[in-house]
Amino acid sequence: MSEAEAPPEQAATPTAPKPRVGCLGKVLIAIGVLVALFFAIGLAFDQGEDANQPQRGFNAGTAELYARSDITYAPGEHVYVVRLADGSFIALYDKSPKQQELDSDCRVRFDERANLGTLDQLTGVRGALVELCEGARAVWRIDGVLASGAGDRDLDRFSTSINANGDLIVDTRSRTCTRSKGVPGIPPYVKTTCRGAS
Repeated sequence: MSEAEAPPEQAATPTAPKPRVGCLGKVLIAIGVLVALFFAIGLAFDQGEDANQPQRGFNAGTAELYARSDITYAPGEHVYVVRLADGSFIALYDKSPKQQELDSDCRVRFDERANLGTLDQLTGVRGALVELCEGARAVWRIDGVLASGAGDRDLDRFSTSINANGDLIVDTRSRTCTRSKGVPGIPPYVKTTCRGAS
């Protein structure tokens, strides 16, 4: 090929310079990815004592609205909420251990005129929890302690807590209960955890 026949040189098209990501840029990107991953895992596995946990049981309302030395019934939950004179709360199942073991539908009810017999009454409280089942009567103080009668154990208790909004939460998923080790209704008894109310 002669010089005259050489192909014309093409004009170079300008290209944008490639951005350069140095070592510092790569490190910053890696840190950003790790931080995002850390928060994503934290949200997915929000666990622990201080984590946002789903409510267990039911919200019984503003705790401070409950009068001291008083009892309130939540029929849909089968729970008696008791506020003691010191301001603490107890939540009791409305079916005695004996009736649970007998698979009976008989429930405990509050009777403001009931007498505790020889068991001392709690400060500022009148009445007791009473069970009348198949002609037999049992009486419990409003803290669930057996006072007299055909009942053979204290009433089952649910855990209570007060949330950040000041509401009383009753955990009805399980309760502390007393069960017969052998034949229902006959000692020896053992304290255990039972499933929620029904």
